[in-house]
Amino acid sequence: MTSILTNVSAMAALSTLRSIGTQLGTTSESMSSGLRVSKASDDVAYWSVSTKMRSDTKAMEAATESVGLAKGVVDTAYAGLGNVRDAFVEIRNIAITASSMQHAPTSEAVIPAFYPDQEFAKSDVHEMELRVQELLDQARNSILSSSFAGVNLLYHPKNGDVKASQQEFNFVTGFADGKVQTLDVKAMDTLVLNDDFGSYPTTYPGEYNPEKTLFDGKDLISVGSSATPSTVYWFNLDGVLNQSGEPESVELDEVFMFQRIENHVMRFGADRKELYDGLVNRIDQKLDGLTSKMALVGSLQRSLDLHEENGRKRIDAINRGVSRLVDADMEETSARLTALETQRQLASNSLQIANAAPPIMLQLFQ
Repeated sequence: MTSILTNVSAMAALSTLRSIGTQLGTTSESMSSGLRVSKASDDVAYWSVSTKMRSDTKAMEAATESVGLAKGVVDTAYAGLGNVRDAFVEIRNIAITASSMQHAPTSEAVIPAFYPDQEFAKSDVHEMELRVQELLDQARNSILSSSFAGVNLLYHPKNGDVKASQQEFNFVTGFADGKVQTLDVKAMDTLVLNDDFGSYPTTYPGEYNPEKTLFDGKDLISVGSSATPSTVYWFNLDGVLNQSGEPESVELDEVFMFQRIENHVMRFGADRKELYDGLVNRIDQKLDGLTSKMALVGSLQRSLDLHEENGRKRIDAINRGVSRLVDADMEETSARLTALETQRQLASNSLQIANAAPPIMLQLFQ
C-alpha cells in the first residue's frame, strides 16, 4: 500500500515538473525576446495588426527621411535667395550714388548694353559699373549654385524635360492610408532665372511670356522726357534664333546698365535723373519679387518642419501601440518566472522525497 502511494506521489511530482518545465520555457522565451506575441500562433489578431502597423512605420520612417532631403533643397534655395537679394540691395544703392555723379558720355552714338565703350570707361560712373558687374556675377553664381541633391528651385536650364511653366517640385511629406503624401510647388513660384524663357515665341515687346521669371531678358525704363525708353538687361537675352531657327535665350556675361543710361541721355536728351530713378524703381520691384519668393520658401520651410515633427510623433505613437499589443510585461513575466522556478523546486523536492520513501520503509522492517 505504501509502495503504491509512493509511486503515485512520484508520478504526480514528475507530471508537475514536466508542466512547469513547459511553462518555464514559454516564459523564458518571452523574457529573452521581450515579446508576448512573436508569431501568428501566439495570437492571430494581435499578430496581424502589429505586423501591418510595423510595415506602415517602415514606410513612414522612409517618408520622414525624405522630408529631411526636401528641407535641404528648400533651405539651400532660401539661402540662395538671400544672397541674391543682398547683392541687389547693394546694386540699388550704387545706382542711387551714380545718379548724383556727372554725366559720363560715350564715344559712339549707339552703344549696345553688352559691350564696353572706351570713352565711358574713363568716367567715375564706369568704376561704379564695375562693382555692379561683380555683384551681378555674385547673384548669378548664387542662383546657379542653389542646388541640393540635383534640385534647384531658383534656376531652370535650357532644354529641360518640361517647360518651367509646366514644372512642379514634389516633396514627400509623409505616408498615410497606404499612400505617399506630397507637398507640390509650382516651379514658377520659386524660379528667378529661366535660361529657356526665350523658347516661347513672342511677336512684340512686352507680350506676356509664361516662361519669363524675375531676371529674364530685359526691363524697359520709360521717362517723360523721352519717347524712347531705355532698356536694362539682366542675365539673359531673348529673341535670338538658334541653328534650327527656333528662338532661345542667350546668357549674358556682362551687362552695362549705367553705360546704357548715359548713352540714352546723349542720344535722346532724356532726363538723366529720371532714368536713374527709373532704374532704382525697377531694382526695387526685383527686390519686392525676391522678398515674396523668400516668404514663400520660408513658408515651405515651416511646413516641412511641421510635417517632419508630425511624422516622428506618429511613428512614436504607433510604436507604443504595437508595444502594448505584443510586448511582454517584463515585471509580470519576471514574477511569473520566479514563481515557476519555486514551483519546480518544490516539485523536485517532492520527487526526491517520493523516491527516497521505499528505502526508508524497508529500514522500519529490519
